[in-house]
Amino acid sequence: MKKTLSLRDVNMILVVVGLILLVATYFLVFRSFSEKNAELDTQYTERTAHLKELQGYYDNLKTYEKGTSDGKVNISKNLSRLPRGINSEDFLVYIMDSTDKVQAELNSVSFNESSEISTFSTVVDGKKQECKGYQMSASFNAQMNYAQLKNYLDFVYNQSENVTFVDSFVVSYNAENAKLNTTFGLSKYFITYDGSEYIPVPVPDVPIGVSDPFRTR
Repeated sequence: MKKTLSLRDVNMILVVVGLILLVATYFLVFRSFSEKNAELDTQYTERTAHLKELQGYYDNLKTYEKGTSDGKVNISKNLSRLPRGINSEDFLVYIMDSTDKVQAELNSVSFNESSEISTFSTVVDGKKQECKGYQMSASFNAQMNYAQLKNYLDFVYNQSENVTFVDSFVVSYNAENAKLNTTFGLSKYFITYDGSEYIPVPVPDVPIGVSDPFRTR
C-alpha cells in the first residue's frame, strides 16, 4: 500500500530542511565572512596607525632632512679630528710644536704602543664603514712658568687640530730658577677602516753635521 505524505508533513520537512540550510549557511558562509571581517578590521586598524605614523614623518620631513644633514656635518667634523693613524714621530712633532708654542723648555719624551679601544659603525664620505678606534699615549717633561702652564692646557684642549687629552700632569716648583718642573701624560686617538689611508705628519729636517765635511766647495 503506497503511503503519501500529507501537506503538513511536507511543510514540516521543508521547515527542517530550511533550518538545516540556515545553520549550514551560518557556519560555512556567515561565520567565515565574520572572521574575514574581523581580520580586515584588525588590518585596517594597524594600517591606519601606520599611515598616521608615516603622515607624522612626512609632516616633519624637512626637520628630519635638516637633522640628517646636520648629523652628517657633525660626523664629518668629528672624524676630521681623528687621523687614520699615528706613530711616535707624529706624536713627537706634536709635543715639540706644542711646547714650542708656549715657549716651554722640553727635556724628555717617552711613548707607549697604541692600543685598540673600540669598534663602531659610522658614515665616512657618504658610505657606512666599520671602524676601529685606537689610543696612543706619550709623556714628556718640560720646564715652564705658571702662565706657560695655563697656555699649554689651553692649546691642548682648544687649539689642537686632532683630538688630544691630558691624562695626567705633575707639577713641582724649582726654587733655583723659579720655574715649574712639569710632567704631562697625553693621549691621542685615531681610527682605521677598510680603505683608510695613513698620512704621516711632515717631520722637519734636522741639520746634523755639515753638508760637506771635506769643505771642497
